[in-house]
Amino acid sequence: MITVEEAQQRILESMVHYQPRPVTVSLAEAVGRVLAQAVVSDLDIPPFDNSSMDGFALLSSAVIDAKADHPVDLEVAATISAGHPLSDLSIAPHQCYRIMTGAPVPKGVDSVIQVEWTEPHGDWVRITRPVPPGLNIRYKGSDIADQTEVLTPGTVLTPALIGIMATLGRTHCAVFRRPSIAIVSTGDELVDPSLTPGPGQIRNSNAYALYAAVLQAGGDPVLIPHAPDDLHLIIERLNDAARYDLILSSGGVSVGDFDLVKTALQQHGTQNFWRVNMKPGKPVAFGHYRDTPFFGLPGNPVSALVTFELFVRPMIRQMQGDFRWPRLVLQLPLLEDFTEVADRRHYVRCQIRRDSLGALGVIPSPDQGSAIQTSWLQADGLMVIPEHTGPWLRGATVAVMLLHS
Repeated sequence: MITVEEAQQRILESMVHYQPRPVTVSLAEAVGRVLAQAVVSDLDIPPFDNSSMDGFALLSSAVIDAKADHPVDLEVAATISAGHPLSDLSIAPHQCYRIMTGAPVPKGVDSVIQVEWTEPHGDWVRITRPVPPGLNIRYKGSDIADQTEVLTPGTVLTPALIGIMATLGRTHCAVFRRPSIAIVSTGDELVDPSLTPGPGQIRNSNAYALYAAVLQAGGDPVLIPHAPDDLHLIIERLNDAARYDLILSSGGVSVGDFDLVKTALQQHGTQNFWRVNMKPGKPVAFGHYRDTPFFGLPGNPVSALVTFELFVRPMIRQMQGDFRWPRLVLQLPLLEDFTEVADRRHYVRCQIRRDSLGALGVIPSPDQGSAIQTSWLQADGLMVIPEHTGPWLRGATVAVMLLHS
């Protein structure tokens, strides 16, 4: 068996010649995609000095001596609203402008006092405190300067970043193409979720869980029709799947007489590794079926998703230009004992909660069986328990890989 780190290294090294292809999409389709070209500003943001408050634009020198018992009264010369600049304005020391948030600050004034600090009286306003120069003014280019590279290739586009591109006048952007992922399920025992299982049968949950996992990872999943335990039919399904960028199979890679996916891989492909020193998910295979990268994940539902998280997701992210795929790992104290002693590295479904003092800690899910799907309920992460360690008592610090970071 090889280690998790060696398996990840082999997978990513196999991609050394893979070149993700850029495609152009609208901003409405860009969230979650990976940017393929740098975004450079062609103007200053903001494009003009503007007010960050509703208030009064004035000369700070005119109110330098203002106090509650010695107020300064200023004449309101005009009102400036957002989107309606007033040109050729001049201001005398005893004057000011009523100004709205976002409105251009006219030349000749150097501060905006918020309306809450004033006492308006018709065409006059009373100022009862001094105002420093630059107060409440957003200066031209203070957010983004003209010709600045704002976003770099490889950036994952969030709603906030899409807003920045819209501010810069972009309606479309170049992103890396989503890889197409063929999902192949095998086994005589599987039936479609729409059917009632017969004796010895179970519904095919893995295909749909992996479909969702591929979507969440940014891939484009394709469900290949299920294949029973027949080598000829399995090869037929894998030949169909080989048209896509990556093949993802569940089941059929263990050591039983009917684990035929591994046999098909040996006949028509190459096997890079088969078993990894981890729990759950030891019987996970990686290689190439014909010329297409291939993952053979375990058939147990929990094992399939844990191995997807550790091995398939990194490859899917990297296939679309995202090299910042590692999950956030926190060091947290156990809020309950974890008494299991494992000979392999154990990835334990867990919940992050607060203790009685409000500090974050971690609680292992109660049943860690590789077929217990309810262990995912309310799970926030995977506790990473090193091999040949345990038991771990309450208060001990453990590494927790967040699943949604």
